Amino acid sequence: MKKISLRTRLIRLFAATSIIPVLIFGIYSYYNIAGALRDNTEIITNSNLRQVDQNLNVWLDSYEDLLYQIYTEDNMAAWTGRLDQGTDEAVTVNQMRRFLNAILNTRDYVRAITVITPGGYVVTCEHMTPATYKSSWLGGFSLSAEELYGQVIADYNTHIFSTEYGTNFDNRDYYLLHMAHRIIDYRRLHKECGIAILSLDEELLQKVCMNNEEDGRVFHFITDEKGRVISFGSDTEQLGRVVTDMEKEEDARKSDYSSFLKETGRFASGESGIYLYHDQELGWDIVNVTDLSEFLYSRKKQLSLILLLSGITALAVIIISTGMSKNLLSSIDQVIRGMRQAQDGDMSVRIEKDRKMTLEIESIADGFNDTLSRLNQSVERQREAQIMAMEAQINPHFLYNTLDTINWMAIDRDEYDISNAISALANILRYAIVNSNAEVSIEEEIDWLKKYIYLQQFRLKNRFSCQIVVEPDAKEARIHKLLLQPFVENAILHGFEKDQEDAELLIQVTRQGESLCIVIEDNGCGIDPETIEKINTGFYEKEGSRGGIGMRNALTRLNMYYGQQGRMTVASLSPRGTRAVVMIPCIQNPV
Repeated sequence: MKKISLRTRLIRLFAATSIIPVLIFGIYSYYNIAGALRDNTEIITNSNLRQVDQNLNVWLDSYEDLLYQIYTEDNMAAWTGRLDQGTDEAVTVNQMRRFLNAILNTRDYVRAITVITPGGYVVTCEHMTPATYKSSWLGGFSLSAEELYGQVIADYNTHIFSTEYGTNFDNRDYYLLHMAHRIIDYRRLHKECGIAILSLDEELLQKVCMNNEEDGRVFHFITDEKGRVISFGSDTEQLGRVVTDMEKEEDARKSDYSSFLKETGRFASGESGIYLYHDQELGWDIVNVTDLSEFLYSRKKQLSLILLLSGITALAVIIISTGMSKNLLSSIDQVIRGMRQAQDGDMSVRIEKDRKMTLEIESIADGFNDTLSRLNQSVERQREAQIMAMEAQINPHFLYNTLDTINWMAIDRDEYDISNAISALANILRYAIVNSNAEVSIEEEIDWLKKYIYLQQFRLKNRFSCQIVVEPDAKEARIHKLLLQPFVENAILHGFEKDQEDAELLIQVTRQGESLCIVIEDNGCGIDPETIEKINTGFYEKEGSRGGIGMRNALTRLNMYYGQQGRMTVASLSPRGTRAVVMIPCIQNPV
């Protein structure tokens, strides 16, 4: 792998630390502003859609009031009754038409008023046909006169029938939205008196949608409860087309509307946003389509500006960092040359400091010079130590052989206790010297510990007894050599009182789940609460006093070998004595 020079690294570092914040801030600003614009657009559009829906309901309510005047007219029930009975038919029709004509001309967008009697007699007034007696739209309606009558007469609600093609008159196609209600005779509410139908021009919905054909960036259209288009601006070819299913979720309906708009070619050249508002009462969707081309162009322009700013910043940083790093690199080269001389064996080399050096390079130079001085001194001391060590070196085999000779001398004199003590001491020394930090089984460690305790009993003239209990499951577990010896020694030397005659020592090893529990318990004088607190909180291990060095070393080794998994707790026993519990991970002997 090709190495990179420090200058290149520094330039890259400076460039990265300068450009990355600019890029992060720029990209954050870019997405933040874009998100804010998108959210604002959505808020404004939703507000606009709610306004359109309010206008729609206001207009429909006003025409429903007009329809109310028709189906609650006191004479209407009598007129429909006379027509079905065939009584004064011509006079009755003339009276009805005069009344309907008066209402027909009161409001814009009303194109026809139609009354259907229970007997199927139709009376109509329209602006879409020169005929004065025939409905121009009823014959081409999606429902027959009987089906239409049946739906409206079934309840007392106002029925709205979505936009359909009505008729052609004077070279113009009329698309009609119908509102219908049953005629009510308040003297006999349950009497079937017929239905009244108010037919409105679809241009009313176009007006409600407030589409600006000149601008063209915002467009509204409406679909009914069956997913049919009932208003689509001036494009009447799309009216009646089923484009979605109102049972779908809002996002699915938006997807359907998007596909429909692509087919119609509206906003085909740019990207658009689709928003909708659902009128729960009518079951209609009011859809807003907004051209987002200018918005997307502004986003791209902002991104380009961010990239340009990042490029300018990178160039400026490279120029500045190159100049600033020149003196630094010169000082570093001087340090490197000194190190290479030292590497070649010239221990007399020293790095000269100058004003161009930074404080950190001066510290490195001082450290280098001081290290070489100390190294020269260490080399001299090492030579002297090697000479002294060679002069004083004693071979361990010489020590074992000497102990063996003394052992046989004791046997020759029938001093078997001395012989046993010397054999135990030799085994202890051999065990302790060879791989002192190695791991052994609990069984091996306990065997060695028994020899150590034997020597202590021999030394103290059997003033204490010892019981060792090891569970079979724990014998093959691994433990570091000599880990338990300081705890046992502490119990023997500091736990028992000098004149104590019933001194007892208990060593117990058990397995508890994934851990080994080693208990060292004595019935001696105990430990003061302050020392117990220090040991249990870990403060004792860190103390710098000379007392308890063996115990502190043992705690340090415990932490070094097992980390947080190795711990020791100490507690006083009642009426006297101390219990030390050592917990270490249970590691089985590898197969």
